[in-house]
Amino acid sequence: MGDPPIDNARAELGGGAKALSPTNKPKNKREKRKIANRARHRLLSIRKDANAIEDVIKPLLIADDAVTVHDDWPWIANKQCGSWYLPKPTLCSCYFKSTDGHVGTYNVSLKRLNLPLLKVLSGHQGCVLVDSSVRKLLPDSFSRTIPIWACVLNRIAKRYREELSGDGGLGSTSSITKYWNDTDWDVGLYTPASVVSPEEHIVISDLIDSRVDLLYQSKAIVDPEGLAKLLTKPVRAVWWSNGRYHTDTLSSAVNESLDWDKYHVIVCCNPSSYIEEDGKLLNKNHIQWQDGPGDNGFYYTPGAADDHDTWARGLTPELLWMHEHSLGDLSSLTEDHVDAIIDDVVKSACQDALGDTPASPQIDAKNANKIGESNLWIGSRRAGRPPECWDSFDAILNVTENEYPNMIKSMETSQKPCFYLQLVVAEGKRDKTQLERLLPLGLAFLLHHMRQGRRTLVHCAQGKDRSVAIAVASVALFCPKVYPLKLSPRCEEWDLELLCKGEVLSIGELEQGASLYGHSGLPLSLIRVLLSESARDDFLRWYHACSKVPTSTSLATKESIRISLHLIQQDREVADPTRSTMQKLNRFFMSSSMYR
Repeated sequence: MGDPPIDNARAELGGGAKALSPTNKPKNKREKRKIANRARHRLLSIRKDANAIEDVIKPLLIADDAVTVHDDWPWIANKQCGSWYLPKPTLCSCYFKSTDGHVGTYNVSLKRLNLPLLKVLSGHQGCVLVDSSVRKLLPDSFSRTIPIWACVLNRIAKRYREELSGDGGLGSTSSITKYWNDTDWDVGLYTPASVVSPEEHIVISDLIDSRVDLLYQSKAIVDPEGLAKLLTKPVRAVWWSNGRYHTDTLSSAVNESLDWDKYHVIVCCNPSSYIEEDGKLLNKNHIQWQDGPGDNGFYYTPGAADDHDTWARGLTPELLWMHEHSLGDLSSLTEDHVDAIIDDVVKSACQDALGDTPASPQIDAKNANKIGESNLWIGSRRAGRPPECWDSFDAILNVTENEYPNMIKSMETSQKPCFYLQLVVAEGKRDKTQLERLLPLGLAFLLHHMRQGRRTLVHCAQGKDRSVAIAVASVALFCPKVYPLKLSPRCEEWDLELLCKGEVLSIGELEQGASLYGHSGLPLSLIRVLLSESARDDFLRWYHACSKVPTSTSLATKESIRISLHLIQQDREVADPTRSTMQKLNRFFMSSSMYR
């Protein structure tokens, strides 16, 4: 069967214009680059690399007399670029950002620790990590960010092991040492010689211990014992691009000769093809003409998925692979044909999201995850779909612009008490102030129902951003910063009715039948206070009074917010609030006039 949006686009556009061929391709270099950046050429380039990726990886994993067959190693995409090259869902999400490894930065991001990747390495001994670059044989994420990350984790794991195994440490010797191979634990830095010079390697190496200290002091690794048990071998990166391995900066031996069984190996694989001479790139403009079937062809760009915001027209890797078979032979279509098809696919996906039709069957993640030992769950919109949502939850906080049409009816016909509140917050950058304005109300809702022992879900569209922000704020305020998360016992005694300035009876009495706001379980008077212009300051003052924290001290810092996020990510691995969302949390907690 065909794909309706694609079939419609084809029918509307009809025939007419022809795709590029050797006879009508542009002669001007500027025009060539402009056309090469059109979606048709980028997608055909991605498809070429994706189709070849298995042929690239087979010899990589089965090197001559070098290693045992590791054809069961999983392929993992490095967001954002790498996701375009792998049609199958991957075992975990990871994001090694090139800018973390840029010259002069050489950092380990405390926000992007990529700890779920360690679970994959532990379970399979290694993995193949896919990423690419338009202009480089190895993207900076491969050449610097990952080597720094691996070295820092190896050293901090050793540090944790020594603490955990020592007298008075965090754990007993018997419970820790059985997970470790004490002999020859490698804490060295390994970088690719084709990119990192010996001089730069020394500069980076001299900074590693300071990066370890920063990570240790930040307490961003919230479960040191878990890390110590998980990392039974040191992590090491090797690099593959343009059909060959790359040697280490300080070693003349190629990677086939290393003892792979001593390490959890990350094979950093770039599937794209580049023009080289004597091991060096000829130029930075690697656009190459590729003949296609018949007279059709396209401009091949290595790393074509890079900078997708400039060409993808809203298309995502999930949508691309979901519609891969329906897209058919793109080489026979013109640039305008392909643009029209993409626009229809994206439009259809947006409509499906509003109607809760699954737009991405590739994502094999749970709809909701329980956070620690608390009564809090974080999930996607699907987790809050009535009536079945009430089988799993007692209270639901919806942080989206959309509401299921039968939500109210499902509560009214349920055989048990159901509590529900919607906070209308736009997705992404479309939200300017609503998340900050509605945060006090969301926090009050979560606290009230969690301490009643109710199974409480907070959800947004994907369970990654807006819902996570409210959960992070609640953890920062209501939970001790240790893993696994629990609601602090002191919160049981805190009286939300104090926010109402004596205008109402106790919430417990109100739940027996007096006037509540909708199905929220909260009194209308409290709702009014928490929606007023002074709601943020009123809520923070209430917390200061209950917790006896002086008002001269802010209730959360960037560090405590980051740690709260890491604690949540132990149970909700896909939790990944945007930079903009994290900035809103920082403003909420730290910009009140009471702290000036």
